[in-house]
Amino acid sequence: MRFFHFPSASYSDWRDHLVRASGESVRYARHHMPMLGSAGVVCLIGYYFIWIILYPDDYESFAVRFAGALICIPAVLFRKIPRHLLKWLPLYWPLALTYVLPFVFGFMLAQNAALSPSVGTTNIIWPLQNVVALVLFILLINDGILATLLWLIATAAIISAVLLIDPSPNIEELRRVYLDPMPLYAFILVIGSVAMRNRKIIELEKLHAVADVTNNLAHELRTPFLGIKALAEGIGLHLPVLIQSYDLAIAHNLKIEPIRRRHLERLRRGLREIEIETDYSNSIIDRLLINSTERPVEEHDFELFSAQHCVLDALHRYPFVGRYERDLVSVDLDRDFPILAPPVLVVHVLFNLMKNGLYYVHKAGKGDLRVTLVTSRNRQDKIIVQDTGTGIPPQNIRRIFERFFTTTEAGHGSGIGLSFCKMVMEGLGGSITCQSKFGIYTRFVMTFPRPDHG
Repeated sequence: MRFFHFPSASYSDWRDHLVRASGESVRYARHHMPMLGSAGVVCLIGYYFIWIILYPDDYESFAVRFAGALICIPAVLFRKIPRHLLKWLPLYWPLALTYVLPFVFGFMLAQNAALSPSVGTTNIIWPLQNVVALVLFILLINDGILATLLWLIATAAIISAVLLIDPSPNIEELRRVYLDPMPLYAFILVIGSVAMRNRKIIELEKLHAVADVTNNLAHELRTPFLGIKALAEGIGLHLPVLIQSYDLAIAHNLKIEPIRRRHLERLRRGLREIEIETDYSNSIIDRLLINSTERPVEEHDFELFSAQHCVLDALHRYPFVGRYERDLVSVDLDRDFPILAPPVLVVHVLFNLMKNGLYYVHKAGKGDLRVTLVTSRNRQDKIIVQDTGTGIPPQNIRRIFERFFTTTEAGHGSGIGLSFCKMVMEGLGGSITCQSKFGIYTRFVMTFPRPDHG
């Protein structure tokens, strides 16, 4: 078992891992971010006054704690942050945690040791606080490599700050209470990383379980579906001859069991309906298989195609439930643009968005769904899928792209469709966003990078 997952040695792989880990840290913490930010403000300021009352001779710094409290303010106001600033959260959150936890508490410990009059006089409260802060830090960062890197940066900053403030510190005490326990801090980082990997493992196991169930269903159902379709096609080849023979027999007054004309028409239509239903079932299986893929973009080849053709292909292949549902969808495809991506993935992203939109239109008992192509001079090419169904409640809008988060009724969704959409769009170098007004509309915007033709 590998406690730390080390990417390959190239710079780009290390960078990609750290960026991905920062994003994951935000994803795990975002539901509790206002609470965590508030706790940071209260504890940093509150404990300053507690410690100066209980331990007036120890070192304390209101400026250091107040700076930490200010850094916590964006977390407190997380739900009110403008949407265009949310992209900075993966940078803000790890850096804020690094300052508030290992730096602030490590600095207080190091300064108390450096300023202590003799060896062994540092108050035990400071090492204890530092250990607790480190444990909280690894729990909130949730990645061993990122946490270790930030901890090393914080440690270097602490030592530099202590030496800058006092060029002649109590080196023996500083070494005893801050530097000598470094192996213990490293042990905490390792054990914390192992423990918190369980969260990722559980999520991956859930995704693997979905994939296993889907693969088993596909294996068990595809063969009979194909067999049913082949039988329907075979009967369809000979049915016109049989009906023609029946008509000739009736015309020559032969004694045969009569069949009503509407039953004959129903027989003709029934074979076609069997083919349509088997195609519908197979398309659902395809969608489930692709949605449960862990790295969909890496498993498909990129092609250059038009957005207009992609939308029309999705509409043609989507398993609409009857003509009524198809009539709910309208398009505006005048502003065509090229897309460089695996076509099947973009089509399945559209499938997911149309499925969600039509579900909420049906649930609302009103509305429709519209797909629009948008281009602009600032290299922003977009496919917009908007429905005028129930809309999304404000408390859910920030969570809809989380894996396994769903508000649909049991049996109508697994919570992996929109997370799949986000994974695909970001894998293509684009993005997907959502705006909604509860009870009025929901709009998904797929933004594509413009292909380089040079």
